[in-house]
Amino acid sequence: MTHRSPNGGAVVPLRHEAVLEAVAAIRAAGVLGRSPRRARLLEYLVDRELSGHGDEIKPHAIAVEVFDRDPRLETGRAGVVRSEIGRLREALARFYALADPELPVIEIPDGSCRATLRPGPGEAGPPPSPGWWRVALLAGLVLLLILPVLWQAHLRHDRDEIIAAAARPVEEAPYQVLRVAVLPLRAEGRLAGLEDLAFGLAAEIATDLATRPWIAVSAPSDAARAAETADYLLRGRLIWRSEALLAQLELISFPERRTVWTTFQRVGDSAEAVRAAERDAVGHILRRLGAAHRMGPDQVGSPPPRQGAGGLPELSCLMGIHRYLATPAAPAHAELGLCLGRLVERHPGLGEAWAALALVRLDEARFGRNLRSGSDAVAAAWSDAARASAQALRLAPKGLMTLQAAAMLAIEGPARDPESFRFHAARLLELYPHHPPSLALIGSRIAAFEGRWDEGLALVAQALRLEPDPPGWFHVAPALHALMGTDAVAARKAVRPLDPSGSRVERLLFGLAEARNRSAPPEAQAGLTGLAAWTAPGGLAAADALGDALGAGAAAFVRSRGYAPALQAELLRQIAAAGPVAPAP
Repeated sequence: MTHRSPNGGAVVPLRHEAVLEAVAAIRAAGVLGRSPRRARLLEYLVDRELSGHGDEIKPHAIAVEVFDRDPRLETGRAGVVRSEIGRLREALARFYALADPELPVIEIPDGSCRATLRPGPGEAGPPPSPGWWRVALLAGLVLLLILPVLWQAHLRHDRDEIIAAAARPVEEAPYQVLRVAVLPLRAEGRLAGLEDLAFGLAAEIATDLATRPWIAVSAPSDAARAAETADYLLRGRLIWRSEALLAQLELISFPERRTVWTTFQRVGDSAEAVRAAERDAVGHILRRLGAAHRMGPDQVGSPPPRQGAGGLPELSCLMGIHRYLATPAAPAHAELGLCLGRLVERHPGLGEAWAALALVRLDEARFGRNLRSGSDAVAAAWSDAARASAQALRLAPKGLMTLQAAAMLAIEGPARDPESFRFHAARLLELYPHHPPSLALIGSRIAAFEGRWDEGLALVAQALRLEPDPPGWFHVAPALHALMGTDAVAARKAVRPLDPSGSRVERLLFGLAEARNRSAPPEAQAGLTGLAAWTAPGGLAAADALGDALGAGAAAFVRSRGYAPALQAELLRQIAAAGPVAPAP
């Protein structure tokens, strides 16, 4: 194949593999700095040239496709693109000053957004002797076989580095990381689904803020808890009055408890109006925080666009996923599954709705929540989850719920795909690096399903550092790890933060810890008292709860989870040792 010469004259032959090797070498050299966006820019420019679409490269396309800017906005776009192109140009110059002369040269001429590709100076020389053609052919074949392997190894290294970076304490970041606590908005007024709208709006504002690497979000129970760890608190109300929504938001700084930004506005009565108000609020907050802490325009940016379709009932259905994820329960699961199913039928292009539906179907497949009848019910649930996840990845590939669902499906689904899991996990943590639920979700899967305990527990520990009021499921992986040990006291302490009325996994861990307590020698039980006092939903006594947790289906449930072999074997051993537990008469 051929590519433009630096002066735009004669074409120069180049191989795709050689250019990709040069890109990999540039990334590995560290000259691109810590910015993942700069690496994406390099790959985008090279890909456009290699695919023959270099003439389509324009500042507008770069801003939208690389920098995730809203295609409807123009202000400041060209300046940001030119600034980042200039930094990339300087990085390439530093790399080629010491690079292997055999590598193809990637340059960005002054005043241009396009890359020029040409052979390295060390490639010139006399043509190969005809007697060596067989050797050259063999070497080319070997290179074609090795390069994909090397490239995949390079990508795995990048993914592992992103995951490791997400676990590092925020104090070690190269910039100050602000902690912003977001309280659920208070719902005021008589409107069906208003509480779902209020809770979901706060959750989505927090998600939008979490796309900035210099912001760590949390969801404390109240302002007093936020004051213990947060730099800022966002709170407010969503009000239904005079057939329209009103929104009041307030951003407070700690420790002085000073209001630094507030708004009270009429939102409207449509999904598009709510989305516009949400985007406007996030933009104001980012600019206010960025200005107060001297963040550059490229670090503040614009909030990512969200899809809006239909009226408030449809949006209330979509935002109901956030309340469900906070407190999952069977009735809410059934209602949410029905309304989301109708929503994607009416609006098949709504990627966020497909992502929410994928999470609902995953709970059906993983925990049997409202499982349909029939021998193939579980397989059908997995199939529905996979279909919804594929649609979400196509329509909203950077969405938080999209990547969460894709990661869980890849590691827990019947078609176990660790490579796909690591890809989606790294993408999730790259886009939302300080989002506690995502850190805990990925960390727990790495620990329990891959058996990489140190790596997984480090991510969970980061989530627990950032979230002052973590839900019980954050503690599942540490509890599993403790139960694999022989220290009964440590196991008891590890399960204490779990929710005994929560997921089946949490109930199982409580049951195993209590069974260990009951089998301990009398002299050891003095240090284990207190666990038997926990109760399950409906006021069941401890024996009833144990019967529920360690009943006949406990072993089958553990086998269905697909845990790492060592963990699965230990859980099955403890279930067998506990024996059947009869409910209290």
